[in-house]
Amino acid sequence: MNTTSHVQKVSFVAVIAILSFAVGMWPPTSGSSHPPDPKQLSANSHGTNSVWPEPLAGSGEYYLVRQDVRRCMSPLCGGYFVKRVNQSRTRCANGRWMRECYVAEIDWNGQPEIDPGKALVRGDVVARRFPRFGNLGALRVTESWQSPSDKPATGTLYRVRDRGVRCITHPCLTHSATRLDSHVTKNIAGVDLAAAGATGELISEGAAAMTRQGGVIVAGYFAPVSGPGGRAQTLKATAFYFPGFEIDGTASGGKRCFKTGCSSQVCADHDVITTCEFRPEYACYQKAACARQANGECGFTQTPELAACLARARRN
Repeated sequence: MNTTSHVQKVSFVAVIAILSFAVGMWPPTSGSSHPPDPKQLSANSHGTNSVWPEPLAGSGEYYLVRQDVRRCMSPLCGGYFVKRVNQSRTRCANGRWMRECYVAEIDWNGQPEIDPGKALVRGDVVARRFPRFGNLGALRVTESWQSPSDKPATGTLYRVRDRGVRCITHPCLTHSATRLDSHVTKNIAGVDLAAAGATGELISEGAAAMTRQGGVIVAGYFAPVSGPGGRAQTLKATAFYFPGFEIDGTASGGKRCFKTGCSSQVCADHDVITTCEFRPEYACYQKAACARQANGECGFTQTPELAACLARARRN
């Protein structure tokens, strides 16, 4: 074997080794070495409407809660049954996986306490021992959400936000829906809250709350819609949930927000007396949602429609 042939063979082996090492290092070590869940790939495969963003903030998993109405000695009965949303099994305090788990108490952990029949909570099922009865478990809460009605949630649960997008045709991808048990977000052509069992005013407040950072949690089903703008999906709600500190325009322990002032230009939880001069921007507040905002104060929810109306009124 001549020297040139030997060098070429060594070079070829080196190249193969480098390529094999590079393939072995994919994906980069800074990310997960496991492939995405097939369900996530499937959800992301429906065109450009779906993305795979960062995980939602917070800790623990989401649970639906129902009161235990059995009649037996407390705390063996009289606690709560909890189950993970969008999942068929829940891990109980004793380590077993079941359709739903019994817990003897809820540790609200400083979060607003919600009527169990209307509650959606985030947290963890933890061991909790009771004298003479052993480990009966507890649900430790890190977030609490409340439904405006006692209608049970059916379907899949999503966190829904208004994207601030408005179109001159339909369907228009105005909202995003992030499934609570995954990182998959899908842009959708609006949300129909009509069948969720809430009053018209609360439905309006729910739509307004979707413009805020935390959004609204909605249970329901996707339904196809079509029009001049093409084909898309809308979310038909069976239930929806506000953050625990805000329900029906009130904070936990607070008063209801309402429109007041001579021209209903003030949003407050008490009567406000104002002078009665009229300004063009006051007309914009007639259709605006008056609700308690994320800072705990009453105010008009700042939607794109309200901002555009105020801008036009101030130019005139």
